[in-house]
Amino acid sequence: MKNTIKDLPKSQKEISVEISVEEMEKYLNNALDKLAKNIKLDGFRDGKVPKNVAKKQLGDDAISGEANQLAIEDSYFKIIKENKLNPLGQPKVEITKSALGNPLEYKIVISVMPEIKLGNYKTVFGKMEVKKIDDEMIEKEIRTLQKKKASYLTKNEAAEKDDRVEIDFETRVAGVKLEGGESKNHPLVIGQGKFVPGFEDRIIGMKKDEEKEFDLVFPENYKKDLAGKKASFKVKINLVQKVDLPEVNDEFAKGLGKFESLEDLKKNMRKGMTIEEEGKAKEKLRGKLIDQVAEKITVEIPEILIESELNNMINEFKNNITQTGIEFEEYLKNVNTNLEKLKNEWQPMAEKRTKTGLVMREISLQEEIKISDEEIEQKVNETLKFYPNEKELRKNMDLEKFKDHMAGVIMNEKVFGILEGIAESNKA
Repeated sequence: MKNTIKDLPKSQKEISVEISVEEMEKYLNNALDKLAKNIKLDGFRDGKVPKNVAKKQLGDDAISGEANQLAIEDSYFKIIKENKLNPLGQPKVEITKSALGNPLEYKIVISVMPEIKLGNYKTVFGKMEVKKIDDEMIEKEIRTLQKKKASYLTKNEAAEKDDRVEIDFETRVAGVKLEGGESKNHPLVIGQGKFVPGFEDRIIGMKKDEEKEFDLVFPENYKKDLAGKKASFKVKINLVQKVDLPEVNDEFAKGLGKFESLEDLKKNMRKGMTIEEEGKAKEKLRGKLIDQVAEKITVEIPEILIESELNNMINEFKNNITQTGIEFEEYLKNVNTNLEKLKNEWQPMAEKRTKTGLVMREISLQEEIKISDEEIEQKVNETLKFYPNEKELRKNMDLEKFKDHMAGVIMNEKVFGILEGIAESNKA
């Protein structure tokens, strides 16, 4: 067997292979043996048809085709192993010469794990900058909790600011009903600014069953296809309610959980919000550190890796949408987009995430990071214990695939730990 390997752009390899007539003889015999086992002829037991009879029954084309397949599979894996290639996805095969009594010639194009030339990642710098939780932030969260505990008292008077209303509305632009621009019994608290500027002001003074039509202009920073355009609204009030907010005191705090007082609640909130801000600061620092390394690398990223990352992003987003009870196709329609547009918009992010993944992998190789089975098992147990149906989950999930995922999570943590340590030492 002769073969040559040619480098192509985007971390691809073109492998040209020639298998001699003598070698092909072996594959032709193996192909005949394999195909003959499936022949059923009167007078012969299954799988026991003589070779000469089987050969006549099958024909040269069928035997030659099977022999080519066996030869390509066998030689391809030998070449991959001998040259220590790390292929990604399925190879593209093209037979360039095939005829009985002649050598088999074919070409294979494969994407391989790219070679990465890292810059000096020992020079990364940065530090965690955690936002301090002040009293104003605590009070804002308290007000949010207060609103969640509000009660609503139906009233027959005209709607005022801070009242809760339920409305039917319809939106038209240039006389055409706006797609997704209508709703029935839509809940709204007047003054929260959830609608087009000016919309909520027009509802003030309206009573139950009252209808009103008015025009408004969409702001310039609104959706591109609507920015600056005039819209006509038709609104009907179905319900007006006064929002009754509970008094914020010790009793209010006790009603929210195991808190002894309002001060105890605020102390707990400050602790939780601080932990959340520390997490955000850590993620921001990690992003900064890995970006510094990624800026210095030289790599040709295979399209197959970017496409895989893009599909992962889409599937993750799709799952999040469907969990809210909305069909993914319906969501795309509501936001005036489609899957192709979404992929085009997310392509740069998929490329960046792929590049980051390759950098993380290369650092782990250079640092010779090892992950033990015990570490993976511990991480799996820690993750699954938060699910109430852990036993059922273990029974139905692909545990080995999940373990591979957890191994990746552990590896990333170790890489970031190294980079954070380097950044810390570089501060001195």
